[in-house]
Amino acid sequence: MKIPKNSKITPPEKQKYTMDIERTIVDDLGVKLYDKVAAVVAEIIANSYDADAERVIVEVPLGKALATHKKGKVIQSDYEVRIMDDGHGMTPEEANEFYLSVGRHRREHADQGDASRNKKRPVMGRKGLGKLAPFGVCKTIEVRSAGGKKTSNGYKVTHFRLEYDQIVKETSKKDREYHPRPLADDEKWDTKSGTIIILKDFLPKRVPDKETFGRQLSYRFGLGSTDFSILIKDDKENPEPEFSISQVEIPLMPGTRIDLSKKPVSTEDGKELPVIGWVGMSKSSYKNEEFAGVRIYVRGKIAALTRDFGAPAGFTGEYVARSYLVGEIHAQWLDEKEDLIQTHRQDILWSSELGQALSKWGREIIKEVARAGREPRRKQVSETFLKNSNLKEVAHERYNDPELEATVLDLGEQIGKFASEEEIEDEDYVQGLTEIILTVAPHKLLVDVFKRIQEMAQGGKIDVNALIKLFQTANIAQVASYGQIVSEKIRVIDAFEKTIRQDNIDESQLQKLLEDAPWLIDGRWEHLTSNQRLKTFRSAFEAWYKKKYKKEISTSASTKDKKRPDFIFLHAENSIKIVEIKPPNHEFDDTDWQRLNAYDDAMKEFFEINQGFKTDFPDGFNIILIADKIQIKDSSNKKAFESLKKEKILSPKTWEDLLRDTKQFHKNFLDARDAFPKNQ
Repeated sequence: MKIPKNSKITPPEKQKYTMDIERTIVDDLGVKLYDKVAAVVAEIIANSYDADAERVIVEVPLGKALATHKKGKVIQSDYEVRIMDDGHGMTPEEANEFYLSVGRHRREHADQGDASRNKKRPVMGRKGLGKLAPFGVCKTIEVRSAGGKKTSNGYKVTHFRLEYDQIVKETSKKDREYHPRPLADDEKWDTKSGTIIILKDFLPKRVPDKETFGRQLSYRFGLGSTDFSILIKDDKENPEPEFSISQVEIPLMPGTRIDLSKKPVSTEDGKELPVIGWVGMSKSSYKNEEFAGVRIYVRGKIAALTRDFGAPAGFTGEYVARSYLVGEIHAQWLDEKEDLIQTHRQDILWSSELGQALSKWGREIIKEVARAGREPRRKQVSETFLKNSNLKEVAHERYNDPELEATVLDLGEQIGKFASEEEIEDEDYVQGLTEIILTVAPHKLLVDVFKRIQEMAQGGKIDVNALIKLFQTANIAQVASYGQIVSEKIRVIDAFEKTIRQDNIDESQLQKLLEDAPWLIDGRWEHLTSNQRLKTFRSAFEAWYKKKYKKEISTSASTKDKKRPDFIFLHAENSIKIVEIKPPNHEFDDTDWQRLNAYDDAMKEFFEINQGFKTDFPDGFNIILIADKIQIKDSSNKKAFESLKKEKILSPKTWEDLLRDTKQFHKNFLDARDAFPKNQ
């Protein structure tokens, strides 16, 4: 059944075909709801299915623009989209009565009903609205169909054209009638039954590539029927090979596929509604939107795609559902007595009684899938982390010791199971987690070795050679652990050196650096003895200062309000350190001294009033002044400055002095690095 690409219109003898329709319906059910070529083609194919077709051929220019915008005009590309089937077709009389009747409930009509004419298929269509879908992508729909009873002449042909602009023009009248014009083959005869729908005069639309178009069509049909096939032919220069639409196979995590045939949906009144299909967890977060979730089919056609079954955010298993949940459900009862499918067939009415029952059922299924996939998912995340981090090679390069490398991999496998699935492909996240594992591994190996030595001792008989080997392993673990500390401190020292030699470095950045790494000021600083007592002291002093001087003061560079500190407090051994700085190459002058001297007086008074802090800090406080140039001109200020130096309350240093002292104090770290060169 072939027709020319430019069918001529026969002279109108009478208004043979009539469509009773309002323009707003065309817009609402065509232009506004269907804006993808695949969605439009799917609606036409659904009509072919309902017409008992066994084979549908779609001719479409894959990967091509059907029309484009240019200088405010729509430029056609002279392509057509053709959908041809071998169904029972229509006669001119049937076209008028059935096809051109918009909004008519075909399943309730005595001449059509709930099943197809010959094969008794449960029909996909309900209200006959799908025929308007093409107006979402084009302005002209040509219909050629041969049907009715076979006669000696064959099957009678109906052939006409629907034109959007003409519909808009004619339905502006009160009678709302539109009269499609008959075309050249109308009232002729054909040897075979079937229908051809041709789309022309396109809006600026593009046909997706072969893979995408095939996927979009496959998504719309639950292709379980053995007597229905869809063939795609590429209608352009240098065409792609033709291909059939088939079900998309989604790789699943082992053990997560749940057969739903024995899991009916229960309503509040205890009625059980059958469900056919499956739900599972995909191996990877699915990249194609059409299959990222559970597809709900009714009568073989998509009714909804859900990742949460209408549940509000925050439900148990939400991340799994939105990232990995896939499946295919067939629930005919969503479109039987009442129509619970929204007109655009992209969702169902979840607020309905049956919709709520399906939602409750679906949430339980999500939990079941999440439980089944917990361990497979963790294993997969762990494997992905080991691959992305290249942990085996990194461990060998850093440690070059078989037992330590094995410990790193064991830790990587265990910690990787609990890595963030959302960030496992992020390079910075993976690198940070890798560093944590490399840092912890030597400590874990050391603990494991001590346990093995203890077990050996408890066993009574000790294998000396095995014990020596364990001590050798312990030594390697200790050196590696120490090497991590070495590596971190040397990195900070290097960064500190670069920072103080920059031009126009901000003072607050230097304050933050010194507060984060107080061992740069005093190498005796130990983390375990410092934090809480310092926090308590800082809080008490700042509160007292505000009450005494009616002025707020900040003594930390790490406050949430990011206020620039007046100076910073540090805690080393038995004393509080007031650290006052001037950026490199800046002068510390009389004004700076008067301010610092006032802080000295305030600290003395505070300690005198609050004797309890002398227990925490028996050596009181001292002041560390870091400034490259000290220019105090006033004689009384000079005298006070020198007096504090003599009392060893004030210790002035240049930035280079501080760097030299830091390097000298940590000389043993540099030596350790040289002894363990891989741990850098």
